[in-house]
Amino acid sequence: MPRQISEKKKPAHARAITPAYQKMRSLTRENKDLKKALRQKRRELDYFIKAGKALSATLEFKKVLQVVLSAARRLVRCEDWSLLLLNPTENTLHYALAKGTRLKDLNKREYAPGEGPAGWVVQQERALLIPDFSKQRRYDAARLYPHLTARSALCLPIRVKKQVIGVIQMVNRLEQEYFTEDDVALLEKLLDQSALAIERSDVFQKMSDLVTTDDLTHLYNLRYLDRVLEVEMKRSRRYKSSLALIFIDLDYFKQVNDNHGHIMGSQVLVEIADILVESLRAVDVIVRYGGDEFVVLLPNTTLKKAMRVAERVRVAIRDFKFLQKEGLALQITASFGIAGYPEHAKNRTELIHFADRAMYASKTKGRDMVSVANK
Repeated sequence: MPRQISEKKKPAHARAITPAYQKMRSLTRENKDLKKALRQKRRELDYFIKAGKALSATLEFKKVLQVVLSAARRLVRCEDWSLLLLNPTENTLHYALAKGTRLKDLNKREYAPGEGPAGWVVQQERALLIPDFSKQRRYDAARLYPHLTARSALCLPIRVKKQVIGVIQMVNRLEQEYFTEDDVALLEKLLDQSALAIERSDVFQKMSDLVTTDDLTHLYNLRYLDRVLEVEMKRSRRYKSSLALIFIDLDYFKQVNDNHGHIMGSQVLVEIADILVESLRAVDVIVRYGGDEFVVLLPNTTLKKAMRVAERVRVAIRDFKFLQKEGLALQITASFGIAGYPEHAKNRTELIHFADRAMYASKTKGRDMVSVANK
């Protein structure tokens, strides 16, 4: 007699789905979603707490902005980010912080209010979300971001006392296809949290600039020279490196004031400052010492190299036509004196003294020349 074949057990997916089972599955999904949302909220709260601590730990304007941008990147991860600041004098936006080494390439790029997404944010004073560049015609993504293939962008204003001072710009959202309104809301919370720290640091920066810079030329002043000389001499001792100081005095500058007036004389000093900035390295410290005297501090520079630098600046001043915009074309020369540490001096007072004395040697020999201090 053939064996009776028992009915096979139905697979789970073939069973009848009862209302109770459906409810259980629904509750399970809701529970997972709630746990995920809770983890996200905890992560955001942790970022806000860390950002708050970091913001309260510094008064330096740039460091505060770095903290804000770092927190923004953690909250909303993206492929490319930058921070632009508004120059109120020229009314243009320029890059202050950017991802990687690309900042050097962006230094010369500027935007007027209304130009590009960042310029639009400054003009409209509100955030701009571009979810998908391919679905809009207003902005040419390839021209704005030639270093990457831009899919999506998000720009938010940075404010101080309700005035927009800069823009955070983020391109290409990671972990999802596009930026969303949720991202906007999250970053606006961060900027609201950061507003007081940004305002405080901005005021501090302006006060510090007044204390350490010359009002006329915007070069550093004597107060800053005293501070930086001490630091650089310590560094030279530690690393056994050379430090050079150039003392500069304009020749017959009194004649400019006597013949053309003090306003024209002040403009000459501004143009001298521009020549110095153009002729020297970013690491060199340029100081208006007083009147028509300037000091240049050259870190990690030998006397031989300092002589070449001074000679280049001397020629640049001699060949420049001053006050051309005012209808004049004055020719002015300057006398230079150089001293080195540790060759000539043991401390900062001696370093300035020997360079000053070398400058007067140039005056005595006939002006418009470079002299080195006697050992």
